[in-house]
Amino acid sequence: MAESGTRHAAAAAKAHPPRLRTRTAWRRIIAARCAELGRDDVDDVESVHRRRVAIRRLRSVLALFAPCLDRAERRRFDAALRELGRAYSPARDWDVACLRSFPAAMKGEVDVAAAAAVLAASDAARRQAHERLAASGAASECADLARDIARWAAGPSIIAPDATSRPIDVLAPELLRRLDRRVRRRGRRIARLSDKELHALRKALKRANYAAEALEGVAPGLALGDFRAAAAAVLDQLGRFNDAGVAHDLAEELAADDVPVASLVRRWATRRARKAKRRLEPAWRDYRAASRPWK
Repeated sequence: MAESGTRHAAAAAKAHPPRLRTRTAWRRIIAARCAELGRDDVDDVESVHRRRVAIRRLRSVLALFAPCLDRAERRRFDAALRELGRAYSPARDWDVACLRSFPAAMKGEVDVAAAAAVLAASDAARRQAHERLAASGAASECADLARDIARWAAGPSIIAPDATSRPIDVLAPELLRRLDRRVRRRGRRIARLSDKELHALRKALKRANYAAEALEGVAPGLALGDFRAAAAAVLDQLGRFNDAGVAHDLAEELAADDVPVASLVRRWATRRARKAKRRLEPAWRDYRAASRPWK
């Protein structure tokens, strides 16, 4: 009987895990995100991508908990993370262009020599971008910044007193609502948004999605599945649109060096961007209609 009661108690604890207080949840999330950012990695395609994602995830957590944090300290760390993100952007842009966008644009190209010249020139530009990234010391800066943020976040009075002892599953909907409102404002009249405005929408939505992802681990009772699935669908189209624009811009850079690339990539980028925009509007409608625990 005692053994049976123990099993039932264990099953009940698993089905209904103890509710975390906000300060505990904050520390767990930050510890995990700082570990991602400070990870010792070889500088290759995947590590560049992982570090960019780690930077965005950490910035999203700072944005999520912004109402509970000291504004000056949060902004200081966010600015440092933003600068690191900028250091990684050129290498990642060239990775995507060389490994995905340019080969797709060259597919079926009848001028084989021109296509080969494009791919060779883009690969050389990609190597240079990675060399500049390695020389910048950004990897060691990631490790240093991750340690600084982890030490700061572990402080006893980082979270505002009125929030620190509240259950995270109670406070989380309030925090996520702020980020979702920002996304909705960015996406108004989505069919009329400029490229710059669509880019701003993508950044805001990524932030909300990464914030929701972080909360899933500390507040499993929150119903975030529909929201995250709808956000992912919109982000997929915005990502396709963004990749087309980046490929176009990088092609123009190569064209300045007399590589016959601009016209070849421009056609592909235009088609890809047009298709993404067509699919974006229904995905956005689904996002707006998706269920949220803060509605």
